[in-house]
Amino acid sequence: MSITEKPTKGYHTIRLPLEQTEYELFLSDKDVAKAQIDKLYSQYPELFPEEMMHGYVLNGFTQESSKLGLRCRRIQLKTADKRVFTIAPSFVMPYMRGLTAEMEKALFLRRFGVPFWGLTYVFGHNDMFWYRAEASLGNFSVTGTTVKDPQKLPQDLLADEKHTWLNGNRRYIAMTVGADCILGASVAKSASQLDLTKGAIKSAVFSIIRCITAYLSVRVVSLKEKQKVIIRVCRPFI
Repeated sequence: MSITEKPTKGYHTIRLPLEQTEYELFLSDKDVAKAQIDKLYSQYPELFPEEMMHGYVLNGFTQESSKLGLRCRRIQLKTADKRVFTIAPSFVMPYMRGLTAEMEKALFLRRFGVPFWGLTYVFGHNDMFWYRAEASLGNFSVTGTTVKDPQKLPQDLLADEKHTWLNGNRRYIAMTVGADCILGASVAKSASQLDLTKGAIKSAVFSIIRCITAYLSVRVVSLKEKQKVIIRVCRPFI
């Protein structure tokens, strides 16, 4: 068993739906681990980097988490930069904050305004623990991550801005929506086209393009068909 060093360009994480009951076998058996990763790659290519098509090798483990006592496998891509990715199980919250099943109910109650001290009283930990757990949900880009079929992407996108205030100054929230979903939101200094396109409008479109490009590449779709899908999605901005 080897423990890899911290990658020089920082950590990259791939979060996969691994069963908690089978996780020990995933860690202890290389053949099982590779078979499981290959299976999930074929089912959910959008969860993996596009360079995954070049292949990968198992690359040891992370250090054991002091919070949960868990380790994660790592893989190294067969690319020129040899990027290393941590394979994190979805039954664990990011940064090993806790088990997803145990924290899901508490975070669900925040939707109804239950205060952090109330969560502490019922579920334990402390008020700051639950505050950080809720705040951390905004750290990740969810644009396109659940889209498994490009044909289910919205036919049209709508871009607009909402007015708000930040530190006494008027600011604008650039938003991109489609099919009843908010695809992106970001703060812009003004309502000008330049500032708004630098915000969520641009990032949301680019995120969708990256997602469907990775998906279609794995499905060995021709370049012409790939371009048709991307143009359809980005039609409002062309």
